[in-house]
Amino acid sequence: MIKSLMTKPVRFLTGLFLIAVLVFGSWQSSFATNDEITVILKQPFRIVLAAAIGSTGYSWSDQFDKAFLKLKKSWYEKPDPKLLGASGKQVFMFVPLKPGNTKIEMRLKRPWESSVSKTKVYQISILPK
Repeated sequence: MIKSLMTKPVRFLTGLFLIAVLVFGSWQSSFATNDEITVILKQPFRIVLAAAIGSTGYSWSDQFDKAFLKLKKSWYEKPDPKLLGASGKQVFMFVPLKPGNTKIEMRLKRPWESSVSKTKVYQISILPK
């Protein structure tokens, strides 16, 4: 009897977990936290990257195939002023132009230096509507 009572809560929690994965998994692709992103044609999506502290001069730059993607806009979000030394976020909003596969390469560097501090590559799969 105890065994049967224990399985119901476990099944319930497992079901909730699976629902959360399905719901938030599709949300993540729009806000790009993974290195593989699936998006839908003409629907904007974002890549959000932790930015270095502004006074260091580091910023993210993008490189991508303009036949597949359009950079709609990018901006910097300041950190919470209560958190001393916290880094802000750089947000890049792209619009998929045609179905297919492409990539976005993000590079963290200072504009006046040739060396790149960090590189992130996102594989983008663009689905038709």
